[in-house]
Amino acid sequence: MLALLYVVVKTALSICFVLISIALVHELGHYLTAKLTGIWVLEFAIGFGNRLIKKQYGETLYSFRPFPLGGFVRLAGMDNVEDEAPLKEGEAPPEPDPDLPVVPPDHPRSYLTRPRWAKMLVLAAGSIMNLVWAIVLFITIYAISGGPLTNISVLDAMKGKPAYEAGIRAGDIITAINGQKLSDWSDGIKIINNSAGVALSLSIARNHPIPKSAAGGAILQDDLAVNNGSYQIHDQEILEIKVIPEGTMGSAKIGISLAPNNFDFQQLPFSKAVAKGVNDGLSIIAQTIGGLVKMVTRETQADVAGPVKIMKMIKDQSSKGIFDLLYLTAILSVNIGLINLLPLPVLDGGRIVFIILEMIFTFINMLTGLKLAITPRVEENIHFVGMLCLLTLLVFVTYKDIASFF
Repeated sequence: MLALLYVVVKTALSICFVLISIALVHELGHYLTAKLTGIWVLEFAIGFGNRLIKKQYGETLYSFRPFPLGGFVRLAGMDNVEDEAPLKEGEAPPEPDPDLPVVPPDHPRSYLTRPRWAKMLVLAAGSIMNLVWAIVLFITIYAISGGPLTNISVLDAMKGKPAYEAGIRAGDIITAINGQKLSDWSDGIKIINNSAGVALSLSIARNHPIPKSAAGGAILQDDLAVNNGSYQIHDQEILEIKVIPEGTMGSAKIGISLAPNNFDFQQLPFSKAVAKGVNDGLSIIAQTIGGLVKMVTRETQADVAGPVKIMKMIKDQSSKGIFDLLYLTAILSVNIGLINLLPLPVLDGGRIVFIILEMIFTFINMLTGLKLAITPRVEENIHFVGMLCLLTLLVFVTYKDIASFF
């Protein structure tokens, strides 16, 4: 019973950490840029529902709500569109929020009166902070837990190039250069790039597979099964091969396709942890953008995870350890940040599109004398339809997630 309670509490805390941290940094982006651009931040809220905890600091109300599946920043002027709706006959006006001041739309610190660049910055800042948060998490993982030691795996050696002519072949591992053992494959790449016309002594580990009959015997640890009747053992040979990179200083090449080869794991110096965290974070961001582009162009099938599936992922990763949970948090933060920038109604990217359209219409009006415009009421109606579509998709995805468990 206690073990079950421990798992439930651990899972609940993990889910809260992942969702609240992603929501917090997202809203913090909106909050900070709004403050920097002179917009009055009325409320900074984490979660949805009625306020559980609230505290006024200066001009901003800070609140925590019972459903931590997101959050929001309430900016002066952003709710005035809803107030413009005409009341039906006999209908009483909505009660103002007793905890927040009523700010007119033309207030000098209203969102509506700020320049367009400031509005776009505030809208995009949430997603940007999600990407920054992912990089911070990667740095944290590598700074605390360490990282893999890597040397260079040769995937292919191109004929006619220095490496092939010197005797390097696909499958070789470059373990050292000029006697310097490699612990980060990028260090080896830098040495090669900066050694145009200079002879380098490469230490090469080459495995030679030796076929063995499996009849009447067994496979030993680290051997490789080939089929039901045979297996292979590997005899490793260490070679010293001299290669002269060709090209110019800073971009010299030896003519190989390469990849990192993980051979050990150790604590990393903080500078290395930062460099690796930034590199991995940018790589995940680039891969996610590529995946979204392929989904939009229908090169790959859309794979959307709903709340149920995400919570299961969080539960699974939390059972493996804190660093696996942090890694998942970073991946989710990147995905949420980039998806929120998509040019779809109700998302921040969709609101940025309307600001760009406003700029285009202003330019056309200036040239032609026309009066093209999208009224705030029309824009909010479009965002409302987008919200309905998003909720419908959420229900559908949640249903698929639940159905997949049975």
